[in-house]
Amino acid sequence: MNTPRTIQERLASAEAAALVKEWLKENPESNRQELARYLCEALGLKDARGMLRTGGTLKALRVLEARGYWRLPKGRASDAGRRWTPRRLGRPVAAPIGVPTRAEQVEGLKLVEVTAQDDELFRTWSELIETEHPLHESRMVGRQLRYLVGSEHGWLGAVGFGSCALRLAARDEWIGWDEPMRGQFQDRVLDMRRFLIRPNVRCDNLASRVLRMVTEQVGGDFRRRYGIEPWLLESFVNTQAYEGTCYQAANWLRVGQSIGRGRNGPHEPTVARKDVYVYELNRRWRQDMGLVPKSERISPLSMEESLGNARWVEAEFGAAQLGHLDASERLVRIAQAKARNPSAPYTECFAGNRHDLKAYYRFINRPHPRMTPAGILSGHRHETIRRIKAHRRVLAVRDTTDLDFSERLHCNDLGDIGKNQTGTVSHGLKMHSLLPLSENGLPLGVLGTNIYAEHFEARKKTPDRPIEQKASYRWLRDIDELVAVSQWAPQTELIAVGDRESDLFELFDYRRRKARHIHLLVRARADRCLKDESLNLFAYLEALPLMGEAKITVPRQREKKGKATRPAGVALPARQAKVQLRWSKVTINAPDNTSQTRGMRPVELWATLITERDPPEGAKPLRWVLLTTVPIESRKQALRCLRWYTRRWRIEEWHRVLKSGCRIEAHQHQSAAKLACAIAIDAVMAWRVMLVTLLGRQAPDMRCDLIFEPWECQLLEKLQPLVAPETMQAEKKDARSRRRHRNPLAPRRSAQPK
Repeated sequence: MNTPRTIQERLASAEAAALVKEWLKENPESNRQELARYLCEALGLKDARGMLRTGGTLKALRVLEARGYWRLPKGRASDAGRRWTPRRLGRPVAAPIGVPTRAEQVEGLKLVEVTAQDDELFRTWSELIETEHPLHESRMVGRQLRYLVGSEHGWLGAVGFGSCALRLAARDEWIGWDEPMRGQFQDRVLDMRRFLIRPNVRCDNLASRVLRMVTEQVGGDFRRRYGIEPWLLESFVNTQAYEGTCYQAANWLRVGQSIGRGRNGPHEPTVARKDVYVYELNRRWRQDMGLVPKSERISPLSMEESLGNARWVEAEFGAAQLGHLDASERLVRIAQAKARNPSAPYTECFAGNRHDLKAYYRFINRPHPRMTPAGILSGHRHETIRRIKAHRRVLAVRDTTDLDFSERLHCNDLGDIGKNQTGTVSHGLKMHSLLPLSENGLPLGVLGTNIYAEHFEARKKTPDRPIEQKASYRWLRDIDELVAVSQWAPQTELIAVGDRESDLFELFDYRRRKARHIHLLVRARADRCLKDESLNLFAYLEALPLMGEAKITVPRQREKKGKATRPAGVALPARQAKVQLRWSKVTINAPDNTSQTRGMRPVELWATLITERDPPEGAKPLRWVLLTTVPIESRKQALRCLRWYTRRWRIEEWHRVLKSGCRIEAHQHQSAAKLACAIAIDAVMAWRVMLVTLLGRQAPDMRCDLIFEPWECQLLEKLQPLVAPETMQAEKKDARSRRRHRNPLAPRRSAQPK
């Protein structure tokens, strides 16, 4: 790719340097501005409108002078020691009058473009930023655009755009460009450097509406002023003071976090880390940049290849993005030690080697922005997406579990996870995970674990608040994660499966607005109102005639102690349940109990009622209502959705492997952040253990050397004669029956998703 060089690179060339030195020798009495204009005309340094780029040329001349290329004439005496000062209004901006409480009620809401020639508006903009913006700094760099948020009530806020961040790891990784491409196209990215809604303005949804107005107007204004069409917008949110809900409501995409260096800061973080949001002004910007589509950057990975890889730990952890190669290599060595003994604590995994143990604690305590569960799982997530790409259809099962650390009296940042029979609050963490499965039920990896602390006091907030401020927003974030995965695997149909806790009308509405290609399968919890029907959802389904019957396997039920809010549960063995099916297409109305859902449009879904007849004594009969976006028009399709939902138990089994097998609740770290990092490593170990266990049940004739080392296979062959003959006969009989079924390692050949 022929990438145009920057002004500084062009002036540093031998021909341009000779031209500068010759001009300085022939014009000893001239100034820097004359030199800059001469170089712009001689070298053709012009912008898209044909204007001379004297400002950039002056800066490049000063930088190269500091490097010893030449000695420039002295600047103007009036500039010596001069500090930049903004043009301010000199008086406070009048407060708006009579602003309503909701954005749609604001009269005359508009964006007013501010130019340097309009002195009154320019001073008003500077005064607002200098006095009411948290940064109190109105200076911007590069090509700039300024707006005032006007209305008939007065000035409501201000917006300012400037040149994008020179280098931003989260953004650059999301875009996928290299260094030459970044230098060529970074002018197409604008940074929203200032965004202000005045502190005395209390108006719901005003910030998100202003953001939408900005995205509709800024592209044309920037193209008219500078002759360049912007493709992307970026912005930063200080999460210590704000949550960024207005960006999410305006369809901005969060791509990660900044490191905290600032625009031209040192290598070590000096400012607060901020969430990075982007917005696409041009939907074809990747094609216009010449970027390879994400789906072509990775190759599919079959399960046989994953199992047959003797160095699977290095494959799953070696590409982790932790900010330094040494950290990634250390993670591989830690994971290898853990893989040899998954149930042992990390203090025992290193076989008494105190140097390796010390290196483990140094790794976990590493103060780096990327030292997070997401960073540790980044390499495994990449391999998981490759395995997803090898399948036509994947079930993305998600669930939340409690991690009890009540005995860690000196552990910081824990939250509340519930109360026991005496009413005592248990302390620990909550872990929300996304586990992709093949249609056969084999786990393909771990897409992510969100480990967080929750407090009972936070639940006492008013329920009439945006979904982005609630803990249940994690279910909507799963959709964003699956949308990102679908960009790498566009031919794979992704179905998000959740239990009753994920029955949120906001989830169905969010999927309809942003991710129609992602399907949902949710067990209903609320008896919702139906459009054009006198009955509610549950009664409507029960009134339908019987449409089919089926048998499903119900796993064993453990004994549960009773609580004040829940009766005790008796222990029951696994059983075959005979169920009846009824299904229909329904249109669900939005609930009117909150202002956030009151104005939402109804959603069309397919509902299936599953009821058990003749349950065994002591067992509670099954009664499920499944809501899905996958069409159900026949018994076969209804049975398919029922089979998909029964796969949801896989994530419960994975939680059991984590807690009982890997013993994650026995970790002794002193902070929630360190516990989360250690659990992220265990999550991959639990996936591998669970996968091998399921394969031993579903494919007993599989070659031993696909999973075990040669010496381990020889040991198993020596131990085989010790097995009782009747046990071997039973195993052979089970193997013959299983051979009649399809190989669970092979992806199903289903039709192409619509």
